Amino acid sequence: MFDIKAFFKLLWPVLIEQILATTIGMVNTMMVSGVGTYAISAVSIVDSVNFVIMNLFIAFSTGATVIVAQRIGARDYKRANESASHSMSACVFAALVSGLAFIFLGNQIINFLFGEAEELVKSNALIYLVFSGISYPFLAIFSMSAGILRASGDTKAPMRASILSNTVNAGIGALCIYVLKLGVTGAGIALLSARVVSAVILFTILLRPGTGVGIKKITVKLKRDILWPVMRIGLPASIDGLIFNGGKLLIQTLVTSLGTVSLATNGVSASVISLINIPGNAIALVAVTIIGQSVGAGIYGKALKKNIFSLVICAMVLLIVMILLIFPLLPFILELYSPPPDVKSYALSILQLVLFFMPFTWPTAFILPACLRSTGDSLYVTIISVLSMWLIRVLGGWISVKHLGLGLTGIWFFWCMDWVARSIIFFFRGRTSRYVNKPQRLNDTPVT
Repeated sequence: MFDIKAFFKLLWPVLIEQILATTIGMVNTMMVSGVGTYAISAVSIVDSVNFVIMNLFIAFSTGATVIVAQRIGARDYKRANESASHSMSACVFAALVSGLAFIFLGNQIINFLFGEAEELVKSNALIYLVFSGISYPFLAIFSMSAGILRASGDTKAPMRASILSNTVNAGIGALCIYVLKLGVTGAGIALLSARVVSAVILFTILLRPGTGVGIKKITVKLKRDILWPVMRIGLPASIDGLIFNGGKLLIQTLVTSLGTVSLATNGVSASVISLINIPGNAIALVAVTIIGQSVGAGIYGKALKKNIFSLVICAMVLLIVMILLIFPLLPFILELYSPPPDVKSYALSILQLVLFFMPFTWPTAFILPACLRSTGDSLYVTIISVLSMWLIRVLGGWISVKHLGLGLTGIWFFWCMDWVARSIIFFFRGRTSRYVNKPQRLNDTPVT
């Protein structure tokens, strides 16, 4: 049966971590917005590029988390350690390559994707992109370390690392932007500093002798039989995330064509939505550990379905609570970004649209597939995610801008329709997946 106490024991540190990460992200956006509309637009378009690359690290982390959790559930700690070490090495190498590409080809990337943006926006975007590229290896180390620790049930260490790194981010950001007047360069320095701090803290924990699962030694020569199970989960997740975020990047180019006001509105709206969705993102991370360990322990069928759908229901309830608390405060929250009146009113209308759909569609659209990946049902999730993203969100957004004249509102409407389609398809997959409906090998013992 679903162990609610074990769930909340894992959830609360991740929830605090997400709250800190999101609120600090909002504070950074607010600080940058004080520099000017061009600055928030520059950071917004670079973040859309960053999400494409970050997906690679998240995919490695997802695969490692699932496999390590399953090994722990099966009490195979030796293989869990080997999987952790190989995944870390592969992920950091990919991050180094990605970072170097962004550093040396940043100008070409910005001009190719966002050539219609104002020159001031593009020049500042290039600055932020270079700092992002330098930070990639540290982000990869943090993402992998956090995933490995969560897989073993340690959600407190990533939380503590986030507390310190977010404090560093806010402190250095405030110093560089308000005192030293460095603008977007200051935001880049703060971003890099925070990622270095978080990476060093968590990697040190994994190297410490005596930890249950960690990096016992740095692996240079990768073994296929150890890395392949991670890649079998992570590769479809990587393709999914790459195409998904590639679609979001294409949508960002559509937003860019609508002008700086739409760019700023989009950035502010996305920032507020990330605040509201803190519980959803936290449960999505915890779900990988819970379902992965359940599968490793041989729990399938009705017991596994109950665990999966309990996670989805918990996310719905928490999202409803968040929306009820924040909805009346939206005008005041938006005012914190110091937006021009046209940006504030536009963002408010976008948020009202999104919050109507969000609590009943986002959990089944994203938490449910995260659970399915943890059972091994990764390819199906990838196919559906890619089709829904491009046929509904991207194509619908393009039609709404180029032919219907609906602008940013049309883009966000089809964003919500993508959630609806995913919800319906993944709900039925959760009930029928052969990965979920295997015969249960062990008693329905809750995994903690």
